[in-house]
Amino acid sequence: MAEKKKFLIVGGGAGGAILANSLIKDFNVTIVNDTPNHYYWPQLLQIAFRNDYSNLYRPLSSLLAKGVNLIVDKVKKVDLQERTVTLSNNKLMNYDYIAIAPGVTIEHKGIEGNDKLVEQYGDFHSTPQNASKVFNVVTNMKKGTFLIAVGDPYHRCPPSPYEGILLADEVFRLRGVRNDINMVLAVPYPRAYPAETFNEVLEPILKERGINVMTFFTADKIDIENKKITSLEGEELSYDAAIVIPVHKGPKIEIKPEDAINQDGFINADKFTNQILKYDDAFAIGDASTSANAKTGVTAHLQAKVVSKRVLGFDARNTGRTNCPTELGFEEGTFVISDYNHPAVKVPANAINFIMKRLFADAYWDIIRHPEFWDPIFDVYFENTQPEVLWKLFR
Repeated sequence: MAEKKKFLIVGGGAGGAILANSLIKDFNVTIVNDTPNHYYWPQLLQIAFRNDYSNLYRPLSSLLAKGVNLIVDKVKKVDLQERTVTLSNNKLMNYDYIAIAPGVTIEHKGIEGNDKLVEQYGDFHSTPQNASKVFNVVTNMKKGTFLIAVGDPYHRCPPSPYEGILLADEVFRLRGVRNDINMVLAVPYPRAYPAETFNEVLEPILKERGINVMTFFTADKIDIENKKITSLEGEELSYDAAIVIPVHKGPKIEIKPEDAINQDGFINADKFTNQILKYDDAFAIGDASTSANAKTGVTAHLQAKVVSKRVLGFDARNTGRTNCPTELGFEEGTFVISDYNHPAVKVPANAINFIMKRLFADAYWDIIRHPEFWDPIFDVYFENTQPEVLWKLFR
């Protein structure tokens, strides 16, 4: 029997773990991850507005199939030409195939003053500790202006600022202080949500809840002392408590050749195949890749399946499918569903979509661990919820 080829995966998030478990029968698979844990990042919203830590993380080793080799270490360098990976202790590893999927780097200092702002009020894109600060704000604030501003339109989980403002609205209403709090959502887009079609679903909900939307506002500078945020466009907003969606950058890994990454550190990969440049043995998936049209776990999941099929000889390609469950407060939800050829569908807000989001969160760990069981289920789901199909139902 021929020796299995080496498949090295940098990063053990959703994409990396699913890819490893999908390939273990055919390859000698190794994952290098900088932490022993796998984090479910959407749970930061639940910590920020419900103080719920229950689904935050699991040991990565418990999510990997038997035979997958896990190395807990930081990757310093990837050399695509030499097919080598250098770890933090300068140990050199070689591979036959590689997938780079380490996620993003959060840079609070990318917006002047945001590092100090997050110390005061937290956020729900970086750490559990910062999400906990948000919970402290929304459970103690009694009056004034509560502001969420988007400083980076390419942030992880596109609907998250809207979920944040609506969940904060729910908390304030349940506490009986909503009438004394002015809620503002500031975005860099010409409308509340960048996709015009989905905006038709979301904007009426924001208006109904009395949330003021400031458009064409890209958070650029924060004056902590005077509690003001200035935009790139030259506008200014005052706040009593504020959360700014931080700047997201690519992974802090040296990647050779240099044209394999863009100016923000994201890995240049084909949007259909996830292939890095001309290297047919190297792929980038998930948030770290320019091929991720939406920085979500579902995107990483679907990209992982494309890569696993391609290295097994199938001509699989990404469709650009998004499937972002979006919580709207008061047990209502919707989904942002689109692909490369169809704009976001006008999926109405209802309780069923909220339940679907919660069920997905509960099943998440099993989905990672057992792709062989869940793949057929997701194939049926994605086939029957294609944007072209849903567009016939929701207009």
